[in-house]
Amino acid sequence: MTGNNHSKLREKETKILILGSYNSGKTTTLENICHNKAKVEYNGTTISLDYGNTQINGKKVHVFASPGQERFRFMREVLSRGMDGAIVVVDNSQGVTALDLEIMETLHQGQVPYVVFANKQDLNSSHLDLNGLDPHVVPTTAHEGKGVQEGLNLLLDMVQQGS
Repeated sequence: MTGNNHSKLREKETKILILGSYNSGKTTTLENICHNKAKVEYNGTTISLDYGNTQINGKKVHVFASPGQERFRFMREVLSRGMDGAIVVVDNSQGVTALDLEIMETLHQGQVPYVVFANKQDLNSSHLDLNGLDPHVVPTTAHEGKGVQEGLNLLLDMVQQGS
């Protein structure tokens, strides 16, 4: 396959990375977005990545979810290479963590389009304290699928406008 053909194929594909703290709902969010998926987990916890893909408006969207534990920071770095946009899933019942803020700062500095999913709205629907950051925040309840597709569509629009 020539490089030219590959880039034409790649134009119809988008890479989205789902990030956030441990147990915020990243895997559940991915499961709501993608019908085709694979998980690498141990005792129900993601240990390297979750992956899925879907077709949206004729484009293939690859979705990766990273583990939230600090010891898997290297996986977040590996998975972030070549991403077109990101979803930061925040557990609204716990509030914004230092890791969530660090992720948002890194995305902002790298000029990567991202949206924040204020997840677990069924447990707490109060506004998030984002420490002065002003991203698009989408209220979600991932285990019910509420808000997930709307947030993904918003992100895909942001990615398309950036290109």
